[in-house]
Amino acid sequence: MDGAIIEDIRYDGGEGAHGEVKAWLVRAGPGEPPAAPTSKSCAGVLFWHWLETRSPDGNRTQFLDEAGELASRGVVSLLPQGRFPWSIDPSGSAADIGEIGREVARLRAGLDLLAGRPDVDERRLAVVGHDFGGMLAIVAAAEDPRVRSLVVVAATPRWGDWFLPFWQIAEDRIDYLRATREIDPIEQIAAVAPRPILLQFGERDWFIAPMSAWAFRRATGAESGDHQVELKMYDAEHGMHHDDCRPDRTAFLARTLGLGAGA
Repeated sequence: MDGAIIEDIRYDGGEGAHGEVKAWLVRAGPGEPPAAPTSKSCAGVLFWHWLETRSPDGNRTQFLDEAGELASRGVVSLLPQGRFPWSIDPSGSAADIGEIGREVARLRAGLDLLAGRPDVDERRLAVVGHDFGGMLAIVAAAEDPRVRSLVVVAATPRWGDWFLPFWQIAEDRIDYLRATREIDPIEQIAAVAPRPILLQFGERDWFIAPMSAWAFRRATGAESGDHQVELKMYDAEHGMHHDDCRPDRTAFLARTLGLGAGA
């Protein structure tokens, strides 16, 4: 984190986004010139955090240290604050589909911000998302071909997997699942391939069974020996607090975005 510049910014989330999006913007300081290997332009990474109200990192600060480390390797990072379902409760398929669409638009507006910066190469953009952040990252990457690589951390395949058991939704379960199926991450992830994807899941995750990780991999359409889609399992719970998670993400981003060695 030493030498990185951290800016507390607001950006326009787009039509229907209900105001500005709060975010951290992290970049190399004047004493740390970007270490991109073949040009002076930087890569851009958007981090979308997890939802855990009892955890101090269940907000846009989650990946702040990681972004600071990447700054010395020629990365400009954007860490927005999530809105749905962080501060708005799921209530039914029609409303939830609309909120998911608005949240994806906020994420893509963040990519617009990164791609529009004079120091960022729009051909070298990645998205990293954990939990709901990972689910939204899949949908956004499926829609946005600018995303060169994707990291999905402990995401569940379907919106109903979370919303139906943990929120009070009166709608019939089958009706809800049918209505939201088209935008379920498990249905969207094939559109991200053949771009590189890293899937990180915990073997002791009480909320998401390990089989979900394999379901995501199968849904990409990748063959068993296809290294474009990496699946890594960790001895971790849903928070994914494992010593190898961050280094594995860094190595993946370095390979797919062409990052320098850093300071």
